[in-house]
Amino acid sequence: MPLSFPTCATHLPGYLQRLTPLLGIKAAFLYIVSMCCLCVCPAQAGVLQHYDVGVLALRGDQHAEQSWRPTLDWLEDTIPNTEFTLHTYDFEELDEAFEHNQLDFLLTSPGQATRIARQYPLNWLATQKTPYSSNLTHSIASVAVVRSDSPYLALRDIEYARVGAVSEKAFGGFLALRYEIEKRNVFGSSFFKRVKFYGPPTDNILLSVIDNDLDVAVLPACTLESMIKEGRIERHKVRVLEGKRPNDSICTVTTPLYPNWTFAKTDRASNSIGKLVTQSLLSMHESAYAAEAAGNVGWTLPASPVKVDHVLHQLDMHPLQRTWQEGFMKWLDRNQVLAFATFVVFMLMNIYHFWLEYRFKRSKDDLKKTLYELKERNEQLEHAQRTMIVSELGSSIAHEINQPLSTIKNYSEGLQRRIAQGMTPDEMSPFLGKIEQQVTVASGIIQRLRGLIKQTPTDYVTCDPIFFIKESISLIEYDFQAQKIALNLIVEGEPLQGEFDVIGMQQVMINLLKNAKDACMASLDYEISPTVTIELLYGTHEVVIRVQDNGIGLAASETEVKKPFYTTKEDGLGLGLPICREVVEAHRGHFIIQAARPVGCEVTVVLPIKREQE
Repeated sequence: MPLSFPTCATHLPGYLQRLTPLLGIKAAFLYIVSMCCLCVCPAQAGVLQHYDVGVLALRGDQHAEQSWRPTLDWLEDTIPNTEFTLHTYDFEELDEAFEHNQLDFLLTSPGQATRIARQYPLNWLATQKTPYSSNLTHSIASVAVVRSDSPYLALRDIEYARVGAVSEKAFGGFLALRYEIEKRNVFGSSFFKRVKFYGPPTDNILLSVIDNDLDVAVLPACTLESMIKEGRIERHKVRVLEGKRPNDSICTVTTPLYPNWTFAKTDRASNSIGKLVTQSLLSMHESAYAAEAAGNVGWTLPASPVKVDHVLHQLDMHPLQRTWQEGFMKWLDRNQVLAFATFVVFMLMNIYHFWLEYRFKRSKDDLKKTLYELKERNEQLEHAQRTMIVSELGSSIAHEINQPLSTIKNYSEGLQRRIAQGMTPDEMSPFLGKIEQQVTVASGIIQRLRGLIKQTPTDYVTCDPIFFIKESISLIEYDFQAQKIALNLIVEGEPLQGEFDVIGMQQVMINLLKNAKDACMASLDYEISPTVTIELLYGTHEVVIRVQDNGIGLAASETEVKKPFYTTKEDGLGLGLPICREVVEAHRGHFIIQAARPVGCEVTVVLPIKREQE
């Protein structure tokens, strides 16, 4: 396109140098002047083209205007018939401007440029060069700044600190530092939820640290040095956490360096103006006022955004990354038949699950009902078995009761004779006391029988095992004497008490003793004196009760004897030993039945109890 006069004047020395060998000095000079005259008129008559440029104003609108207005002036000076208007934005406003297609060009940080370029048509034209490090195209980084007297010495110390940043979208102002922290895996996700974002300008965040309103300020690289140079803060009041200077950087940073700010063209501007803007930016020399105002040394070809892409990917913030919801919806769209079949199977499985739950609940209720009925039947069988024991011990019980009754009768008859002979009341008192004592004995026998027969809930009481053993012996001892069977009680160890179902254990002992008596009576070996021995052995945390006889022995195997309803008696129920085993197991004990040597049978009951001194 025709050049304006300023452009002709700027390139005049070059044109003269190329045309002089061909036309001579005078002719070449006249040719150039005439061309300039011709091109001035079209430039003046051309239509002025207006372009909107969006700038990310991290340090505020005024600072952005001062820094970047000279660059737009440079473009207007080098590209004729153009006008570039500067618009300053924060992160949300810049997104909204792109959403409404309000911009022709964009001047922003690498993180923002990368994110926008993956969402909207955007062509990167040039990357600014900075004099801050040996790598001219890389100067973006995050800086964590604290007060000089702060207790925080490294990033690992700031988990519960008050941290402030400009925006969660700011690459140099926050994301680079977040990426560095997540790489180390030292904090949980709750740390980033506690970070406060205050928006531009970033200067205020650093001032809040100095005023002790914040503990840590997260800033873009060189912001600290710029504020020191501007005289807004004093260097000795602050320090940088894990400060370093990569690529000989003149600015202290906390993270690695990333590509500089980028000048980009949107789809609203034509390719021809984009080409002219690129040429103009690349022609800017490092001493130009526009470069000095922006703090750079000119522009170069766009730097690769690979490092920035990697950071955004690792933080799950890249715009090309799909959420799991988006991926799932896309899969549903591609696999509708499979998705429908999966849904049907899922519903059927749920229906089946609820049906199983219903069946399980019914079975559970039926099982509870059955267990309750079995418990009732078991209690009835235990009661019937105890009643049978009392019936079988009739002669022994009659003897036990007759003894005190006979004594009472003798004392009563004696008192009557002595009263007739004139006995005084004082002389009668000893005889009345003896009668009362025998009444108490008879009453005790009746109470024991009632307790054995009465169908009552299990009641555990604290006692010494010798108590229910002697109670059982007293009920059955007469039968042993009548059959001339010796009954011996052996006690070894230090006595101790425990929690026992006295009636249940009494039933166990009577069953075992009665079975031992029957076994002795059934023995055909007349040379052996029938004997039943009860051993009570006190241990450290258990007692052992052993009932041994020298009778006929086991009539069947140990397995058959343990089965319910097995009996060798014509009128027996076969419930004695199973009930004994159930009572013992209710005490968390063990019930063992085996053949004795040389003859007979031996039953061992082991009951665990806690030792308590009497």
